[in-house]
Amino acid sequence: MKKVLSAGVVILLALGLPATHAATKVAAGQKCAKVNQKITVGAKVLICTKSGKKLAWKAAPVVSAIPSPQPFPSTTPVPATNASLPGLWGKYNWSKMSASDISAASLDAFTKYVSVKRSPNQEVKVLSQDGSDATLVTWIKNGATLVATTFEYPKLSGPFYDVVALDSSWLADAYKSAGFSDNEVKDRVGGFNAGAPAFGGTRTNTWNSKTIVQDNLMVRDKVGMAQTAGHEFFHAIQENYAKRNPGPNGESIPNWFWEGPATFVGVYSAANLGEITLTEGDQAFIDRYNNGAAINRTSNLIDIKANDGKVDPYALGFAGTQLLVANVGIEKFLRIYAELGAGKSFEDAFASATGVQLGDFYSMFEEVRGSLGFAKQ
Repeated sequence: MKKVLSAGVVILLALGLPATHAATKVAAGQKCAKVNQKITVGAKVLICTKSGKKLAWKAAPVVSAIPSPQPFPSTTPVPATNASLPGLWGKYNWSKMSASDISAASLDAFTKYVSVKRSPNQEVKVLSQDGSDATLVTWIKNGATLVATTFEYPKLSGPFYDVVALDSSWLADAYKSAGFSDNEVKDRVGGFNAGAPAFGGTRTNTWNSKTIVQDNLMVRDKVGMAQTAGHEFFHAIQENYAKRNPGPNGESIPNWFWEGPATFVGVYSAANLGEITLTEGDQAFIDRYNNGAAINRTSNLIDIKANDGKVDPYALGFAGTQLLVANVGIEKFLRIYAELGAGKSFEDAFASATGVQLGDFYSMFEEVRGSLGFAKQ
């Protein structure tokens, strides 16, 4: 760049014009030689325009820069206080609601949020192997598209692929045909062969239709299957915001705040689309909590860090997310991931995004979890 600027100075000097004053004698209204020729004079841009038979310099209109949209406020929100409410609830003006009220409030926040298309141009491509369950494919297309087009998140570089396969060879061919690298294909085939019904990433989600059919999951776990499309796409949103994931131990980001929110988005998306009722969704995860490993019923939410087959972040994390969204809404909830992407710890990201100290949130959750159907035993 320095070489280019130096050459420009040399040209001006060769013409006998001082480099810093080359156009100072040109002003609006004076004659010019070529239509649409432009020249900069100080802070103004002059353009050669034709009026009748005359050519003259005219000041170009000033175009103001349009700022980039800011999905989140740049300052830490300051929560209102309410002296009529006890303890921490009054400190943050949070409602100490019943389970049905929390479900209704979080549903209202979600419904209003997804009524706006914030990422309307994000394309979701569903590739399904012949013989895959048609209802499942429809749920995947509708659920992923709902979340992909209505949520605010860092723009993806291209289409998002949802792939439904019955065997690994077809899966490999589908991903190769879509332009994925050998290593990316190998990674997804490995996940498929591990037998998980569904798994995702920053650019794709994969469904193992073989496992789903063998285990009769469309009947036995209707809620689980209906919510996977929104759930798995939300994982892509989380990773694109936070620029990391919790890993199996959840030391930097607890897995309750990874799987619980994804489950929340999945369930509420499926309910929004009429695939399940919210009552069915709530009950499915209360049942999961009560029928799962005892460690989840004897642990506080703060301790639900791992995702290792014993510690289950899905059910209790779902309840924690409902309480959070019911009180702060979707925008502040999402901002936590953006703050994580800025390098903040989970504790600092939570406080910065919501205005609520993480320890206080944990205390409020433990106070009401029993009334939500997730009693500690």
